[in-house]
Amino acid sequence: MNPTRSIPRPPSPDLRSPALALCLLLSACTAVGPNYQKPASTAPAAYKNTSAPSSKTSDLKSSAAWWLVFNDPALNELETAALAQSPPLTAAIARLDEARARLGLARADRQPALTTSATAKLAGESAERTLPVPPRTITYRERGDSYRIPFDAAYELDLWGRVRRAVEAAGAQAAASEQDLAFVQLVLTADLAQAYFNLRALDTELRVLTETIALRYDQLSLHQTRFNAGLTQELDLQRTRAELANAEAEQADIRRRREQTVNALAVLTGRAPADFNLVTTATASTAPPAIPAGLPSALLQRRPDVVAAERLLAARTAEIGVAKASFFPTLRLTGSAGFESADLGSLLGRPSQFWQIGPSFNYTLLDGGRTRANLQAAEARARAAFAEYQQKVLVAFRDVEDALVDLRQQGEQAAALTRALDAAQATVELATKRYDKGLVNFFDVIDAQRGQLTAERALARLDGARHASTVRLIKALGGGWSAE
Repeated sequence: MNPTRSIPRPPSPDLRSPALALCLLLSACTAVGPNYQKPASTAPAAYKNTSAPSSKTSDLKSSAAWWLVFNDPALNELETAALAQSPPLTAAIARLDEARARLGLARADRQPALTTSATAKLAGESAERTLPVPPRTITYRERGDSYRIPFDAAYELDLWGRVRRAVEAAGAQAAASEQDLAFVQLVLTADLAQAYFNLRALDTELRVLTETIALRYDQLSLHQTRFNAGLTQELDLQRTRAELANAEAEQADIRRRREQTVNALAVLTGRAPADFNLVTTATASTAPPAIPAGLPSALLQRRPDVVAAERLLAARTAEIGVAKASFFPTLRLTGSAGFESADLGSLLGRPSQFWQIGPSFNYTLLDGGRTRANLQAAEARARAAFAEYQQKVLVAFRDVEDALVDLRQQGEQAAALTRALDAAQATVELATKRYDKGLVNFFDVIDAQRGQLTAERALARLDGARHASTVRLIKALGGGWSAE
């Protein structure tokens, strides 16, 4: 006995058989259900609004690290930390891994399956038995031992394309998950950048208020001295105290909002607020870089959420084919081979070897309408996916238009506020000189200083809003752009 002897191979099938050739042809070519076609583009020829004019036009083209265009080291560090340890991003990566695993499961159905299940049964010898076989009687004993090592193989002939449509659906779903991951990353980085620019604007406001409070303290000290000397009225003294208290109240509110913004940045970067702090540099109002919007049609290939919706529509369309294939019979090629013996010593011998091969046919005659209902559900899911894709496209165009009009109007607003600040500063100088000469009362000086403070704070808020609007435009464009 040679235990390494291989199992004898069955005769090779005759590939010239018309039936087998027809099966192979059908398996290679037929796939029921609609073939997916990408929806026709509904993009307008151009955007209704254009970017606000700026001398700082970015030459950075489409890039995942879009925040580099702001040339802010603190922002770059925050974005890097968020991408490394943000829980929502980690969850999106896990969902992508799951989708890719499901694609692997679908592809596995295209390959033959081979299984084995070895068994061994040990039993004592039975008592002596008699079996009447006329005209005589046979006496025998049964031995209960049995050993079996089978290898079972099965392969589905994909006559109607059920497996191919399933692979197509899983592949499109995996592609949609990839775009979902890109969109989560885009939303995360955009939210972080907006919070950062909001924090920077708050710090600028805080600096202005701190300088104003220091000025109010100097004025209060001066008026207290002059009042004690009988050189000024108590009304001026009380007005100075009121303005100081108002400035300190506004300073406390700005600090509250700043702390909350820092807490939001901590969560976005995946850290606990108690372990996170950030100090920004208060800067003068500057125009953000101008981002070219490009052509609307490019948006449909660039926005991750739009591309994900389109891929999901492709998956739902392929699932219609999977459901339709259930109306047709399933044909499998099955075979088994192995060893079976009542004696362990002769288990691998040639007399113990066996093999068999043949087709398996399966068809559901009655299922109470389950198959038809499954097809109707698949068709309904495809229609819903198409409507959701259309909505994503409309929202994408609206997001770009909103961001463009924000930037255009905010550019005009910045020019007007700059003129207002210049006028307010000149008014303060004039009012102070006239007050020193006794030509006006101190209320005129306070009113002029209040106007200057209002203009400076408005410019600080507008600077943060313009940078945030630029981030919204980049997000609306899908996180990348092209300067052509």
